[in-house]
Amino acid sequence: MNPLILIGEMARIHGISAQTLRYYDKIDLFKPSYIEESGYRYYGIEQFAHLESILFLKGTGMPLKEIKRHFENRGLDSMLALLEKRADFINDEIVRLKNKRTKIESMLKTVNNYLDKNILGKCRFQQLRERQMLYFTFGNGDIFVEHELGIKKLGMVIKSIDELYLNPFGSVIDKHDIEIGDYSNFKGIAMVFGQSVPAEVATIPLPEGVYATMVFVGTYKDIENYFREMTRQIEEQGYEIAGDGLVLIITDKAYSDYEYEYISEIQIPVKL
Repeated sequence: MNPLILIGEMARIHGISAQTLRYYDKIDLFKPSYIEESGYRYYGIEQFAHLESILFLKGTGMPLKEIKRHFENRGLDSMLALLEKRADFINDEIVRLKNKRTKIESMLKTVNNYLDKNILGKCRFQQLRERQMLYFTFGNGDIFVEHELGIKKLGMVIKSIDELYLNPFGSVIDKHDIEIGDYSNFKGIAMVFGQSVPAEVATIPLPEGVYATMVFVGTYKDIENYFREMTRQIEEQGYEIAGDGLVLIITDKAYSDYEYEYISEIQIPVKL
């Protein structure tokens, strides 16, 4: 008779915990072959290949429910089909993770650029390429409440915490309000996408063109002063305002507990 192996030893041999084996037993995925009247449970050496197959499939990221279904009626053809399906899934994951890495690297570059003290608080005129914007209009409530509710609306549409963190979002201010100097009357919230837009998200274009931009740190308490300086320089440089403005949040309380580390950028489209 083959030697009997207690759960602790079986776990040690295969580099897993006894708790994992107990869970596999509980869900009827992998059960001990021998149970004594005293209640002691033992595994047999002949079960090694079975457990190793489970651990291999689990290592590919396959859900335990799918592994269990496979073992209910497994053969070579079903195993190969399962691995082909898993390979396709992994290839999709590689693409997704590469896209995520690209966005993270882009955000790191963006934030580091914005930390340049030579640009903070200065109005610059930049040529920006066309982007896409997901936009929701504010209601008539308190602006802070509307802003927080707006973020939730963005999240419900995006359905990805990564997108919420890795794409700039912020408030929209009407062109007319900028022109008359009413810089506290924001009309909606928007998320701006650069190269890629999540599937099934309806957006509107932000046209390519020249934008007056200003990066500032801290909260919105001094934003009226920033807008005044920008509108002064827009006029001084011979431009006129061409559309609604954006106040994009680059970093905020989601990134830091310190207000002096909050970074935002005002963008106002202009034309000659």
